[in-house]
Amino acid sequence: MKRVLLAAVLLASCSKGGPADIEISNAWARETVAGQTSTAAYMTLANNGSGDDRLLSVAAEAPAMAMLHSSESADGVARMRAMTSGLAIPAGTRIELKPGGSHVMVSGLPAPLRVGQTLNLTLTFEGSGKRSVPLKIVAANEAR
Repeated sequence: MKRVLLAAVLLASCSKGGPADIEISNAWARETVAGQTSTAAYMTLANNGSGDDRLLSVAAEAPAMAMLHSSESADGVARMRAMTSGLAIPAGTRIELKPGGSHVMVSGLPAPLRVGQTLNLTLTFEGSGKRSVPLKIVAANEAR
């Protein structure tokens, strides 16, 4: 009996808590110019739930493609790297995808993005499933 109780306590301590509650806000990308086939997208991801979650992947409307990236600077050189293991979103945290940091790289755009348009992305979370996100296209010089 003691072993069963001990096992139950150990399992409970390993749990991530309750469900995640992902809120996506302030999703945007800058307008592009003729011939530019890629852009970066930014947004805020808030986990208002009591359980952890993970953003596993991002998809764009065909024929465009989307991928999670991180940016870092070392010795004056900026580098982008694909985030192949996704992005952890612990319970009770707010993560900002922003210029100079983590972002969504969108490539293969068939036409320039213009101010006022939207570009739809689909975010796939480990626990919260798929979520559709309309990106607002803003002016290239607009500070966000």
